[in-house]
Amino acid sequence: MSFNFIKATAEDNADYENLPEIYELARNLDTYEFLVKNGKFYYVTKNEALKIWILKALHKQSARYTNKAYSKNYGNEISTLFGRHLKKALLKSEIKRSVEEALLINPYIKKLSNFSFKQEGSKVEVLFTVTTIYGEFEQEISYEKE
Repeated sequence: MSFNFIKATAEDNADYENLPEIYELARNLDTYEFLVKNGKFYYVTKNEALKIWILKALHKQSARYTNKAYSKNYGNEISTLFGRHLKKALLKSEIKRSVEEALLINPYIKKLSNFSFKQEGSKVEVLFTVTTIYGEFEQEISYEKE
């Protein structure tokens, strides 16, 4: 149930109580493979579903404007930042901005905070806190120049 077509921001959706419970098909968060229980796919809800939605929205194959099945609001532009010889501070700032743009269209996500970055060569790991209508959790993503 990816909410790929929602044209809203967290500020536009102050009425969180009227949102239906979010759900996604369960996936392994490291390999993105669907999980099976008793030979069948199954769903996860709330923050577990949002973790999957976030990984899909921030995945390198979810580059904004490349897939006509999704609205222009879905996806990210992070891969365009690599190879541009940006200084570390500017790269971190642009990654943070891109993550916020990609995720805050989801009305279930209230806030992103506590960004920290670790860079080794062309690989950047980003850790941040996601505050949702269901609570908080830590999210980690990594990007690398291809």
